[in-house]
Amino acid sequence: MARPAPGALYDARSLAWRMNRQSFVLLGGPRAAILQVCDPGVAAGVAQYSSYRTDPLGRLERTLESMLAISFGSPGRREATLAGLERAHRAVSGDLGDGTPYSAMEPDRQFWVLATLTDTVIEVDRRYLGWLRPADRARYYEESKRLAAAFGVPESLVPAGYDDFRDYMAEKVATLVPTDASVDITRSLMAPRIPLVPAAAWVPFNLVTTDLLPRRLQHLLGIRDLNAAELATVRATQVWTRNSVAHLAGAWTDNPLSGRVLRNGRAARAA
Repeated sequence: MARPAPGALYDARSLAWRMNRQSFVLLGGPRAAILQVCDPGVAAGVAQYSSYRTDPLGRLERTLESMLAISFGSPGRREATLAGLERAHRAVSGDLGDGTPYSAMEPDRQFWVLATLTDTVIEVDRRYLGWLRPADRARYYEESKRLAAAFGVPESLVPAGYDDFRDYMAEKVATLVPTDASVDITRSLMAPRIPLVPAAAWVPFNLVTTDLLPRRLQHLLGIRDLNAAELATVRATQVWTRNSVAHLAGAWTDNPLSGRVLRNGRAARAA
C-alpha cells in the first residue's frame, strides 16, 4: 500500500491522508471541477488555455494528481510540483470578454479552486461514507490550510475556522454567475467524448454529480433536476455505500491516483 513520503505535507495519521487515499473521493472530482469553472476567471482560463474539448477529463486528472503530489509527496517533489504549477499559471491571463482582466495567479481564485476540493471531500463523505463527525470536518478543514499556505495564499483570504469556511462556500455559491464558458466546460465534463466509451456509460456518474452540485449553480448551468427514480437510485446507493462498501479497506478501495502518484515519486527518487 502506498504511503505519504517522509516529510510530506500530510503524514499517514492525518485526515487528509485517510480521506484522499480512498477511491470514493473520486466521485466528487467532476463536482469540484464544475464548481471551479463557475468562477468566470477560472472558466476563461480553462477555455482559453486548456484542451478541455479534446481532453475533457485531462485537467481534472492533472489537478488531482498535482494536489496528491503536493500533499503526500516528498518535500522536493512538493516544491517541484508547486514551481511547475506557478510557471504554467503565470501564462494564464486575459480578459473575460468585457474588458475585465483575469489571471490564474490571483490568490482569491487560487483559494477558490482549493476550497472546492476541500468542500467536495467533506460533501462526498457526508453522503457516501459517513466517517467524519462535526469535529473531524473542522479538523479536516484546519489541515487544508497547509495546502493554501503551500500555494502562497495570503492568510487574510483563508477563513479562520470551519464555520467561517462554510459561510465562505455559501456566499460563493449564492453569488457566482457561470458564463457561457462555464456551461460549455460543464457539458464537456458530463458528456466527455472518449473513443469506445458510449455516452450511456456516464449516466450513473452524472446522477451523482448532479446530486452533489448546489441547486442554484446546477440550474444556472442548465443541468436538469433528477427525476424521482433517479433520485431514489442515488439515495439507495448512498445508503449502500455508507452501510457496506465504506467499511471495506485495502487495495479495492484505494484511490488509484494516489497510488500511482506516490509510486512514480519513488521511481523518480530511485532513478
